[in-house]
Amino acid sequence: MSIQRPLIELLLRWQVKGKFKKNPDVQLLRPIMKQMEPRVSKLPKDITAEPLLLGGVPAEKLTAPEPRQEAAFLYIHGGGFVGGSPLTHRPLTRRLARDIGIPVYAIDYRLAPEHKYPAGLDDCVAAYMGLLDMGIAPSAILVGGDSAGGNLTLTLALRLKAEGLPQPAGLVCLSPATDMTGSGASRHENAESDALFVAEMMDSLEAVYCPGGDEKDPFLSPLFGDLAGLAPTFIQVGEKEMLRDDSTLMADALQKAGVETTIEVWPKVWHVWQLNADMLPEAREAIAHIVAFARRRLG
Repeated sequence: MSIQRPLIELLLRWQVKGKFKKNPDVQLLRPIMKQMEPRVSKLPKDITAEPLLLGGVPAEKLTAPEPRQEAAFLYIHGGGFVGGSPLTHRPLTRRLARDIGIPVYAIDYRLAPEHKYPAGLDDCVAAYMGLLDMGIAPSAILVGGDSAGGNLTLTLALRLKAEGLPQPAGLVCLSPATDMTGSGASRHENAESDALFVAEMMDSLEAVYCPGGDEKDPFLSPLFGDLAGLAPTFIQVGEKEMLRDDSTLMADALQKAGVETTIEVWPKVWHVWQLNADMLPEAREAIAHIVAFARRRLG
């Protein structure tokens, strides 16, 4: 492990977990992530960002020099369904655009509590359809996301299946939230080792995102969905995070449904550590694994 890892973890515990200990409300993620934007959104000279509407959904198209325009990576940011933006995730998305060599379309889907379920999921479906309308073949599209965006990645795939629409070439899920019931033991076993969150924060999510919803609705908790026929899936998660079992149980369910699935459980890292790629070697290594999966799926 790198020397940077423990230093960054200490900083995160102070800046993020400390706030959630005082006020365990998922809605704190919005101001926390908004404060990140000026620091993390700067782009290197070889990456361009173009604002556009994708199926009517605001998005930015990130490209490196000489991209394969006939392919696309649809990226769905995390943030507890209440925060985050394409800007907060540029340390990851710009690397995907450069290293895979295809445009990355990072969407700015509607957030709760102003826009509750299924608004965000509807936006993801519309954005995917927007790529198809551009003439991009499903076999040349990757869909990925982290945390809440990982949930939306999987529920998008389930919606496509339910509506008889083609699956993408592959799914990339980084520490996805897959189980609104919180049945995984890691939700409590890792409450102290998780560098960012507290268990009570997880309990505040349902009232904000899907009040009165069925926790086992597959479009809220993809863990309980009919997963047969979903696209090959690549999952990364930290061993110490509370959402670890959301990933491990999901990978097991996908494999039992016959879906080609790869899961990596990384030691000593935190929730969506890939966003710290500007400082953390482990994040850059994890992104290299994502890139390898993407290249395999795109042939």
